[in-house]
Order: sequence, then C-alpha cells, then structure tokens
Amino acid sequence: MWKKAVMLMLTGAVLQIALHASSGNAYEYADTPTEPADGYFIPKKLTFLESMPFYAIPNTLKNEPEGSFTPQTVDVIEAEVNWSTSGNWWKIHTDFGDRWVKTAPWQIEVPPPPTIRLMAETPLYARASEAGGPTAALSPQEVKVVDAEKSWFRQTESDYNPKRWIKINTTWLGDQWVHLHLDEIGNLQQLDRTVYYPSIYYNRIPHWRYITDQKEGLLTQIYVHQTARFRSLLGSAYQFDTEQGPKWAFASGMPIQADQQILKRTKPSVLFAFPDENSKMVAELPAGNLNVVETTVNNDGYMRYDEWYHIRNDQADGWFSPSYAEPEGTMEDTESITLHSSSTGILRFPNSYIPLNNGQIGPQTLHPLAAWTAPNGTRWFKIDSFVGQGWISLNPYLDDIVLKGREDDAQIRSKMLYQGVFSHNDAGIFTFGPETVGNLLNGEPYLRADFLAKQYQYELTGPDTNGWWTLANNTGYAFQIKSGEKSAKTFWNGSLANNVNLAAAPVAATEGKLVPLLSLSEVQQLFGATTAYYDKVAFGDKHVVLSSREYDISGFSLPATTAGSELHLTGLLYEHSVSDPGSIAPEMSILVKSRDNYGSDLANEHVAKVNHLYDLGYNFGVYDVTLDAPLHPGINHLTIEVKAGERIVYKKDWNVTAPAAK
Repeated sequence: MWKKAVMLMLTGAVLQIALHASSGNAYEYADTPTEPADGYFIPKKLTFLESMPFYAIPNTLKNEPEGSFTPQTVDVIEAEVNWSTSGNWWKIHTDFGDRWVKTAPWQIEVPPPPTIRLMAETPLYARASEAGGPTAALSPQEVKVVDAEKSWFRQTESDYNPKRWIKINTTWLGDQWVHLHLDEIGNLQQLDRTVYYPSIYYNRIPHWRYITDQKEGLLTQIYVHQTARFRSLLGSAYQFDTEQGPKWAFASGMPIQADQQILKRTKPSVLFAFPDENSKMVAELPAGNLNVVETTVNNDGYMRYDEWYHIRNDQADGWFSPSYAEPEGTMEDTESITLHSSSTGILRFPNSYIPLNNGQIGPQTLHPLAAWTAPNGTRWFKIDSFVGQGWISLNPYLDDIVLKGREDDAQIRSKMLYQGVFSHNDAGIFTFGPETVGNLLNGEPYLRADFLAKQYQYELTGPDTNGWWTLANNTGYAFQIKSGEKSAKTFWNGSLANNVNLAAAPVAATEGKLVPLLSLSEVQQLFGATTAYYDKVAFGDKHVVLSSREYDISGFSLPATTAGSELHLTGLLYEHSVSDPGSIAPEMSILVKSRDNYGSDLANEHVAKVNHLYDLGYNFGVYDVTLDAPLHPGINHLTIEVKAGERIVYKKDWNVTAPAAK
C-alpha cells in the first residue's frame, strides 16, 4: 500500500435594461444579517444618487444584476446596519417584487431619524452655523427632528466622527439647529438586565472621543445591572449602575438568564468562579448530571461562541462551559501522530487557550489516548505527557496522522501557491510590466503560453515542424499544444501519457513568435491551475487571479501481492480547504490503470474516492482516500497516476500478483 508522508506546499419605478436572470442559493441570504426598516437605525426611505444595479439575492460574486435603477427614492424593507460607514445590502420594495441593492455611503441619501435623544446639555442655533453663538441650550431630553444637512450620516477621510447639523423642533423657540457628532445622533433604549463583564473600560458619557478622552476606569470579572442602551450610527453604549453613579461601557457584556435545567455529562466537569475561562477553577465534578440555575453566552460574533451554565448543588457552586471541559463524543480511531514541528503546546482542554502547566513537546511520534472533532471541524488529540494528560492540535503543514488499521496509508499534502493578479485595460489587453501577455477574445481572457510558462516555471520550446509547442517542467510533466488544434498531448518523463480533448483550441498570437494563447479553461486543464476572473468588480480593475495547488508526493509503497482478487489502496490527503471567491480549481484525481488487454470484463481505469474526515486548522482539511480495483489471477500490470486537472503530479508502473481463483 502507499506509505510515507509528503510535504506540500483555497419600489423602483424607472427600470433600465435588464441584463441577466439572477440565480443563486437560498443559503446566501442567511449569510447577510439584516434588521427591519424602523426609520431610526435602518431608514425607511432610500434615495439613489446614481444608477444602482439590483439583484434577486444579496450576492454580487455569484449573481449577475437583473438590471439597474436610475436615481430615485425607494421604500426599504430591511438592510444591513453598516449603511453609513461601508458597503451595505438593502432589501427594497419594487413594482415587480422585492429586490436587493448594494450601496456605498456616497451613493445614497437618507432622511434623518424622526427623533433623537440629547445626552448632554446641547447649544441651540438659529441657523446651521456657530457664527454669532447659540440662542439657548437644551438639557438632556428626546427631541423631534425636522431636517438635517445633506449627507448628515457620512464620515470624512480625516474624521471618523465628524459633527453634523440636525434641525429640531422646540416648543418655545420653534425650529432650531444642533451641531452633533455622529455618535451623538441616536436614541436611548431602556434595559433591565444583569450582565457579566470579563473585563471592561467605562466612561462617564455614552460617547468616546478616542483622541482626547481618557477612560474613566477598568472593571474586571464583575456582574453589573444594565439600565439603558444608547445606540447611534457608530455603535452602542450601555449604562450600568456603580457605587459612584451610572457609568457607560462600549460592549454589551454577557446577559445572565435564569434557566432551570439538568445538563447530562459522561465526563468530569470543571467549574469556574465566573463564566470566564480566565477565572479561578473552583471545583471538578465527576461524571453525572449538573443542576443548572442560570446561563449566559460569550459571543464575539466572529470566532467565539462559549455557552456557560451556572451549576449549583450541595457539592459546589460555579460556572461550567463545554468549551472548557473534557469533551463528549471522543473517538479512538487514531493509531499514531507524528509531530515534526519544533514545538507543540499542550492545553488543559481542547479548542481552548488554557495551557496545561505550560507544557510543550518537540518532534516525536505519539499514540493518542483519544481524538475529538470540535464544532468548527478542527481535530484535537489527547495525549499522555510529562505534565499530565492534555490536548494538542496538529500543524497541517508538517505533522502526520496514522489511522488504526491503516499503518501503510499514503500521506499526501498540498499547498496553495499564487502566480499573481493580472489586470486588463479598457481595450481588453493584459499587460505584465511593459509586456503584453494576453487579451480578451469574445469577452474571455486568453493568456500567452510563454507568459504562463514563466509564471508556472515551465520551459517553452517550439514550434516543431508540425507546429507543436512543448511546455515542460522539472517534475517530469510536459504537454504539447498547437494553435487551432482542439487537442493536446501530455507526457511523463518524456513518454506520451494521455491525449487530451480541450475545451477550446489555443489561438495564435498576432505578433512576435506567434506563441499560442490559452483560455482559462485550458490553463486549468493543462497547468492544473486555479483561476478566477473578476469582470464585474465594484472597485478596481477587472483582473485574473492565477494560483495552483502544488503536491509533493514521495515514497509510494505499492503492494507486490494481494490476498484476494481486489487491490485496495488507502491514504490521507491534507489539503487547503478554502479557495478565493469565484475561483475555479481542477480536481485532484488518483487513478489506477491496467496495462493489460483483458477485454471488457474488467474496467481499465479505477478512480480513488476522496471524502472529508475533519480539519486540522489553518483551513486545512484531512481527506480519506480509498481506491478499489478488481484484479485478474496472476500478474497484473498496473499504472498509478496522480493528476491535478490533466497535469501529472506522480506516475508509476508496477506489477501486482493476485492469487488464482479457487
């Protein structure tokens, strides 16, 4: 079987001309968090200052616009909350159904909120100017908004929090103007809840002047009673009670909810003094039911989501989190792990940041006690070490895994290499420095073969007397192409390997040595490259991105005999599991071919199956590779081939003997 690891290096009324029918998946909408239009934080009206493309769903990378609106005012149904500071999706009402638009702050105008809450004594002005001084001042209160200066919500390049003029109505002076920072244009919402702060800075007002203000104080590991939230376009501040009076914090904290339930545990459970992994561990309970009285969640909205349970019984009182505990559902499917990293940290719990007695280990082979896959897909391994039993994660670029019963598995790794980003001008010409390297043909990018050879480190020769160009690299792989010929030939170590049907024929260049130009489809096929063409970008040039997955494979140990009438090969593939949006990558394939001519009773070619097992972090997935092929009794002459697209990464001929039929 295969052996040894390999290093390797993803409501509009006026409608302009409709373009294309939009298509997409329902899940894309779920990835766009929105709030309903309320007139305060999400405007109910939206005015386009320029023509605006519209979509059936909020995703510009996967969908063409259905058309575009001319400048006009539309009704808003819901939207993302960042409309005043960055690109933002809006769901709007139209005569032909609800549609989505994406805007930048300078492309829109919106009305101000109907009311705002003044949080400090505020000067009033008869007109939108501080010249001549204020006419009076208002104490903190809610006021009715009448008007606002144009683009009242927009930041400037030099000031994230500029002052804007807002016109309000007073009962004794009529309409007056107030001059407020963006973070002062907001409203107050009453709260009545207890929250926990692991650590929080606080201030005397719900506005933070990052340049001039000093923070009033810092609180750590504390429960507070929140009484109000002040929300502006730039974020929220939360009021809570202290012995020195009300204070304001700029984070929401962790709300504590009463919640009577029983939590079943088959593993020991560590209790913390607070719902905070940095607090003291106060008890360790044996496996069994936990009596829950309260819950909370530490959720940063990005990478962190820790559920906490307040446990109270006769033995102990403290907070438990599955994120900082021996996990349920561990596996014993790993025979060994080999660490090649210079240092691997040992943690008290998997998927946490709590070290186990500051323990670290160097390169070595270990037999893990258990393995566990975290909710984010990352695999963790429990080991016995000089500092006790703890958990480690692997470096997917270096470390190896051997599954139980799979000691002879192949180990295959890949790495992503970037060959560059290449833009074309309005004439559709791609340039690299002073050199023309390709152009658009019928709207599709075509790139010169000599340019591609340099980027992917191939040697280009030709044409020969029959017009064929050869591109070869030092791995043993080569291919031949010919202008106007919709087929290509691939080679391994100088011998013909395959005849390939191309999606399109290479096109002869119109200058120089008439080197062929290849479309991106042929770049994917023959170079095994990953490509992306961004021809409808909101900002910047239209461009092509070239990259590739490179595989470093060595030490296939292929069996010379089998016990039965079937060849069974297994391996593990470590591969980068994330690719750039819009990119197209050729699949890696592993296949076994028979060099014998037995007729049609057995298929001549068998392809390995590749299934995802788990992740190792750094966006690397581990994949199970299995290949089964029937054999004839006696000697079978076989070839194994590993390819990315049509690019051959590894190829070897060998013979395997199957027993005679009984």
